[in-house]
Amino acid sequence: MRAIFPFLLTFQTGLAALLGLAAAGTTGASDIDKEKRWAEQLQDQLVVGEPLRLTAGQQDFFALYTPAVGKLQRGGVILLHGLGAHPDWPDVISPLRKDLPETGWSTLSIQLPIRPNEADFTDYPPLFPAANVRISAAIRYLQKQGLRNIVLVGHSLGAAMGAYFLAQKAPDSEAVRAFVGIGMGHAPGTVAHTPGTVAHTPDTLAKITVPVLDLYGTQDLRGVLGSTKARAASQVNNADYRQLAITGADHFFRGLEATLIKRVSSWLSRTAPGTEAENKSEMVP
Repeated sequence: MRAIFPFLLTFQTGLAALLGLAAAGTTGASDIDKEKRWAEQLQDQLVVGEPLRLTAGQQDFFALYTPAVGKLQRGGVILLHGLGAHPDWPDVISPLRKDLPETGWSTLSIQLPIRPNEADFTDYPPLFPAANVRISAAIRYLQKQGLRNIVLVGHSLGAAMGAYFLAQKAPDSEAVRAFVGIGMGHAPGTVAHTPGTVAHTPDTLAKITVPVLDLYGTQDLRGVLGSTKARAASQVNNADYRQLAITGADHFFRGLEATLIKRVSSWLSRTAPGTEAENKSEMVP
């Protein structure tokens, strides 16, 4: 099953979206059984990386940590997957998780909150606050590994959640040096297009001041291509914002994984290079 691009799926009613955060207290729980199934399957087939259980509040969640290879240590990348997916999803996430360590970046790919298989994007807005807590836990884990140069890289729904995390100034967000959003977008004419909703990426991007790479394919989905101008306009005052289209790439960069890795790695090396002192500093207790 391929990850479904969330921004092609519309909110069923305006009220459901606008009250998404208000409902978080009662309906913001992830499908824990599905998370456990993903974790068991990934551990059984894992070749690269180390399985982890991180703690967010009173709940544990699954993650995959892959340390940087060799003497070059640039920092840590937290990877955020798309809708209904997992930390080693074959599109976008797995290639980045496995190959960025070869360029000096340790990767921590986390399980974001998910819904049952039959759910659509209508069911996801209440999960954004829970995603914030998990991203904060991931940041603290990397800091305990002695990494101070930390960046977020999200794909599709994961990009929307990452942008929301930074826009809300969530706990530990000040530790993030840069943000890469891959396949960000929204569906024009739907409630998701309305400023103030959690998945409206131009709205959340406008509140982000760290360097941002807005990466997408020329064959991407309509919701991504149709919001390029709005996303760029939202970052007009951010001198470190860059929007980059990869020729021939679809939403999942199938067949262009090497190009994806090269673009992300090269931008990060220029924008958030880090220093040897930062990444070998004393461990956080």
